[in-house]
Amino acid sequence: MGIFIDEKNKIFTLNTKNSTYQMKADQYGFLLHLYYGRRTQGCMDYLLHFADRGFSGNPYDVGADRTYSMDVLPQELPSLGTGDYRSPAVIIKNADGSYSGDFRFRDARVIEGKYALPGLPAVYADKNEAQTLEIDLEDPVTHVQVTLLYGVLPELDIITRSARIHNGGREGVWLEKAQAACIDWTGGEYDVMYFYGRHAMERHVQRTPLVHGAQVIGSRRGTSSHQYNPMMIIAERETTEDAGSCYAMSFVYSGSFKAEAEKDQFNQTRALMGLSDEQFSYPVEAGGDFYIPETILT
Repeated sequence: MGIFIDEKNKIFTLNTKNSTYQMKADQYGFLLHLYYGRRTQGCMDYLLHFADRGFSGNPYDVGADRTYSMDVLPQELPSLGTGDYRSPAVIIKNADGSYSGDFRFRDARVIEGKYALPGLPAVYADKNEAQTLEIDLEDPVTHVQVTLLYGVLPELDIITRSARIHNGGREGVWLEKAQAACIDWTGGEYDVMYFYGRHAMERHVQRTPLVHGAQVIGSRRGTSSHQYNPMMIIAERETTEDAGSCYAMSFVYSGSFKAEAEKDQFNQTRALMGLSDEQFSYPVEAGGDFYIPETILT
């Protein structure tokens, strides 16, 4: 239908009618984002660029190879404590007070139909309309596991993202940031678009150049609110209503949220969307689960 797994090379490709989304579990088990854009074929790992980036930390596994750093590589689940100094998608406080989540690839599978989220709103579809890709990641020290959930609805040209966090360790942990979706672009010049407003005057569009640093919208109200719509668009500078590329993220949740667009020191762009992390510290007991509300990509 729309999901293809290259078992040998651990490459995962999601196709909708007009788009392709691709990622790869590399030799160290890190799940790297390769491509999201117009529909294409083949492996897009040539977009990864390895170079010595001074003062960008290197994982222990790579030894003396200074060209491999999470501070630069595009990722599906960037987390705090791996040497990536950009904004993370997940922050976990462990039982001993440390902050780290070194998530490595364990397994993947395709399921017919669209995943559901217990107790949460989500896109739904019949089995002949959608497929689900589940990718399991695990921290080998804490045994906290994250199952990334990708719903592919080819005819609607959308991909949905969520995640299930399972505490497989013996002690409780605290989830302090939980973003459902992350997209990394290794190049390009973009604008960020979002919608602001007030009561009875909602959804005014604002479009600004995405410059170095982070541009953030969200809600602290306990509702998604009229102040900022829980949606963000990353658009190429020359994109108009008639031509050009743009990438939309929409959060399927009516509570407090946070959306971030960040351009780093190497002119790479990261977009994140999920729960607001202000005053958020959710306990996940040993054996417990937490589901992150869903984000729609198109």
